Amino acid sequence: MKTIVRILIILEFAAIVFIPGIYLSKPLLALMFSSMALLVVLYWIAMFWVSKKDAEKVLGHEAETSLFVGKLPADPTADLGRGRLCRDGDRLVLLKRTDGQERKQAPCTELWSADINDITSVGFGKVLPARKGFILYFGDEDIRFTCGKAAKEKTPLYNLLGWDVPASKNSES
Repeated sequence: MKTIVRILIILEFAAIVFIPGIYLSKPLLALMFSSMALLVVLYWIAMFWVSKKDAEKVLGHEAETSLFVGKLPADPTADLGRGRLCRDGDRLVLLKRTDGQERKQAPCTELWSADINDITSVGFGKVLPARKGFILYFGDEDIRFTCGKAAKEKTPLYNLLGWDVPASKNSES
């Protein structure tokens, strides 16, 4: 699937760039650009998306709660580890999509895990210059995740951790 989508993206890009504008009408050009954007979204899904059903197959049961996140690597030159962060009992597990023949055996694999009891606190804000997310603190150590949903609404992350949602400052006044 990824290979087919890659080839279609390249072919469509080549058609837009190399076919002279006099042969392409504006509506056709707009349609080509929008279909290329759709192909890019399909490619992203084929590369990174871990569904709740995939996570259920690997965990052996339905995850209590989960969020789609990107884990920042320790090495700044490496790419994000994208996947579904699930609560599995007293553990947090980040599941990553598998590729090729491995996908038939297991749709995703464990990329990272931690015991929830080891988490001392949580922080929210920018974890990369252009991305918001959250930080899990383990004493002196921290792990950073990108997740716009968790940065906007903190409740899903607190539910994932099994913690009570702290009262907002406005409701205390």
